[in-house]
Amino acid sequence: MTYDEIMNINDVSERLEKFKEFYINGIGINDWLCNTDNQVIDFTDRIEYKKDNKYHRLEGPAIAYKDDDKNSRGVYYIYGELMTEEVWKENANQILRKLKLDSF
Repeated sequence: MTYDEIMNINDVSERLEKFKEFYINGIGINDWLCNTDNQVIDFTDRIEYKKDNKYHRLEGPAIAYKDDDKNSRGVYYIYGELMTEEVWKENANQILRKLKLDSF
């Protein structure tokens, strides 16, 4: 079923179920959590973390693959900037320290 076909369903609960099927089977998204700033999108093969629609994560890779056979354990970003794991660790630690100090 296409997106447009789903939009034409009048019954709200049926439309919601069809959208869940569409996202899981058609796009490969298992689940996603969103608030105004942060997104966690659970794909079948990876989990993506975003802040303000940019890849971002201070606690680990912003793109974390579920399959251990991938070339890397993940892809590291801070505020949308791609980084090596080593550069990410240094920057993430500095930002986390500052956030902790600012919270006192």
